[in-house]
Amino acid sequence: MIDIKGLYKSFGQLQVLRGISLKVSDGEVVCIIGPSGSGKSTLLRSINLLERPTYGEIWIDGKLITPPDPYLHFDVIRASNTYRHMAQERQLPPDSPEDLDIVRRIKEQDLLKPREGRPYLDLMRRIEREHRVDDHYTRRRIGMVFQHFNLFPHMTVMENMVYAPMHVNKLSRQEAEQKALTLLNTVGLMDKKDVYPATLSGGQKQRVAIARALCMEPEYLLFDEPTSALDPEMVKEVLAVIKALVESGISMVLVTHEMGFAREIADRICFLDEGILVEDAPPDVFFSTPKSDRAKAFLEKVL
Repeated sequence: MIDIKGLYKSFGQLQVLRGISLKVSDGEVVCIIGPSGSGKSTLLRSINLLERPTYGEIWIDGKLITPPDPYLHFDVIRASNTYRHMAQERQLPPDSPEDLDIVRRIKEQDLLKPREGRPYLDLMRRIEREHRVDDHYTRRRIGMVFQHFNLFPHMTVMENMVYAPMHVNKLSRQEAEQKALTLLNTVGLMDKKDVYPATLSGGQKQRVAIARALCMEPEYLLFDEPTSALDPEMVKEVLAVIKALVESGISMVLVTHEMGFAREIADRICFLDEGILVEDAPPDVFFSTPKSDRAKAFLEKVL
């Protein structure tokens, strides 16, 4: 399961994500939609640690892949010098009205400082020690397909396919090539294994990119607008590959502008606007009876 808790992301003064909380269960397909600039791609890139959250946490199968956020742990807040000062050194009963009011004010006003005393530091280190994993853990389990393919132009299709399995998963070249050939056959590009990306069409490049991501045998697959850079006639071939993956049961999170496709394949639709998760609902519910005025206005323009 992917478990995103209270995710914030800012670039300087620009706040792109504002308190996103979202879970993706094993085998689930979640489509993220919304207007341009709503934070969809930033959310996806944060899951794969291509962007580092400003606040919040991301957990993968019970493992913490981001630094612990003290604001999500009330025991950590209570261990801080700031809390003790605001409580006037009194031992307040946890979850009492006064205790919760202090915790709320510390969170809302972002009052924690880099140095909050030894008890605070010990708790943060314990969370790191017991739950945190490194980036390699994340990237072995999460594959990503980008809008603009991101194939290495100086490598052949086969070299693109085997590079990560050999260097990250430590497969032999023979093992990596056998896996690559199987996947290229799955996406209908066996005959392109020795060519360079520049000779491929956009649709072919994206199918290679999908096969390359699958070479790492990910548990979760992220798609960042996989058809938006394609000519209309090439979109269908890429959507067919994605649909076949959905039927295989792999967990997916897709950012897409293809509303009909999202409605067909998704278990849930998540609608983002201005960095906020406005709606999270099954596709039939979202597309027929959206709850928010903002979602209604969006659907009126795109459907």
